[in-house]
Amino acid sequence: MKRNNSGSVLVYVLVLVVIAGIIGASYLAFVDSQRTMTARNLNQDGLRISTEQALLSLESMIRNDLLTNGEVDLARLNHSGPVAGLSLSLSSTADGTSNNVLRVQPFADTDDPGQYIPLPDKKDLFGQSYARQTTIDVNITVKSTVPNVRLQDLTVTDQPQIAVREIPVSQFTIFSAANSFTLTPAVLSQDIGRVFSKSTISVSGSFSSEFPIVAGQNVAFTDGKDSLQVKDPSGNNASIQLSNDTQSSDFLADARTSLDTRIVTSSVLPIDSAPLNSVYETNNSSQGASNGLNLSLLQEQCNTLAVARPDKPITTPNGQKECWVQVGGSVGGASLAYPMAAKAGSQSEGTGNRQIFPFAAAQSKQDPSQTILALDLSAPGAQQLSSIYLVVQDAAGNTLTNAVILIRGAAKLTGPVSIVSPYPIIVAGNFNTLGDPNNLPAASIITPANLQTVAADWGSDVFGNY
Repeated sequence: MKRNNSGSVLVYVLVLVVIAGIIGASYLAFVDSQRTMTARNLNQDGLRISTEQALLSLESMIRNDLLTNGEVDLARLNHSGPVAGLSLSLSSTADGTSNNVLRVQPFADTDDPGQYIPLPDKKDLFGQSYARQTTIDVNITVKSTVPNVRLQDLTVTDQPQIAVREIPVSQFTIFSAANSFTLTPAVLSQDIGRVFSKSTISVSGSFSSEFPIVAGQNVAFTDGKDSLQVKDPSGNNASIQLSNDTQSSDFLADARTSLDTRIVTSSVLPIDSAPLNSVYETNNSSQGASNGLNLSLLQEQCNTLAVARPDKPITTPNGQKECWVQVGGSVGGASLAYPMAAKAGSQSEGTGNRQIFPFAAAQSKQDPSQTILALDLSAPGAQQLSSIYLVVQDAAGNTLTNAVILIRGAAKLTGPVSIVSPYPIIVAGNFNTLGDPNNLPAASIITPANLQTVAADWGSDVFGNY
């Protein structure tokens, strides 16, 4: 009887041990499944992080190539292969590019004025300005190179887009891609408009703006009475006011709250700019550089080159003594000389002695050693001009130093235009002021020398009246 009882106890114990083993096995299987699921989630997060890193790396390479070279070969950036235990495939294509090479334009072009469209978002740093925008479509596929026994291999695919925006400098009241500048009442009204500096903006006075203030380094104030008042993008005419240096301890916190997107420095967002970094030479002794401006490169980028030759005098049909001007590029085919021999009576009625061609050159009557190279933007044929480089040379092709550029008839422009020259530039009358003030053509004047405005009839003693 005792032996049977002992046997029964032994059976019970064995049954309990079996049941406990079953429970333990089930728990271990549950834990293993959870561990697998956790590992899968971690694997998925790792893949997501890898796609974001790949996108940021691609964006950085595109940005650097565009700023440094003015173009980027997207096919060169495409790649696939193992990266840190992962298999990564990345490809990108840009809208409107036939060979997958994206180029930015250093100047606004007349080929398609409609390509510059307004950026409508008022909260955008450059909102309400006109920009040429290209969209880059990106395909990123990432999967683990280590197979998963329990679960199916995970593949993460993303299809983000990168927007490249080209904003002409004509959209800015002041744009400096090199040096700092000072806002002062001596040269600016109280409402300063859109300003940008890759360096520092110094404020000397009280100013307001409807657009964000963007500085690559700092917004500084010269004394305790200076201030910047920037309207809120909500459109309710509310505004914020900045009166402390952006390097103060409180600025960064305010920049992400009360000053959000209104005052921006490199400590808030990464800031870089160009037409092209290579346009600005750090070594002024390099060939073609003047006051930090690479004129040789700018000349290559212009699609029209006008060269005045004082050593080749010309008498025009109306008896004017002028110089031969050789023009190459988009005006007149590969090569065209101005003034051309015009038939008697070919000038339109009412023009008088007005020069009817876009380009002319003559010696100044006040200083016969100085050559005046004139560009008449209201003359027939000037409508197709977009980017023009103007220079005066001798017979050997050397650039002469004693010259000045005269711009006439530029009050109303028919399309985007950029004017580049190493000489002082004189604008006779207004420049790009007539027409819809909200839709004026993009225009710029680039010179390392002085720029001044004079009365509309300045130079009429040399080139005739309007």
